[in-house]
Amino acid sequence: MWPIRIAVICVTLLAAACASGGGSGERVSRPDRNLLTSEELTLTGELETAFDAIRRLRPTWLRGRGATSARVFINGVDMGGTSVLRDYRVDQIRECRFIPPADATLRFGTGFGGGVIEVSTK
Repeated sequence: MWPIRIAVICVTLLAAACASGGGSGERVSRPDRNLLTSEELTLTGELETAFDAIRRLRPTWLRGRGATSARVFINGVDMGGTSVLRDYRVDQIRECRFIPPADATLRFGTGFGGGVIEVSTK
């Protein structure tokens, strides 16, 4: 009886591994939820603003926490709130990266409870 149960368990595990791609060596590439590349941004339309593209592709970046919204850094300079993103078209941007609130506080100090959106321009 035990050998049959062990065989059933082994077959079940093997089938699950094959179905999930576990043995194929292939990995499914998922976009980094904290990064927007220029390629991904330009798919939205070159005349679209960075704010509109982020609102469509990564809306959680703009939600903030409570009354605190994300701060925006452009090429390493703190530019203030997210409205500054309306001044940049997606064709001007190399990449945008979101730094979550806890990481932003560790990196920049207090006052970044909504996180940071880092923008690198071309």
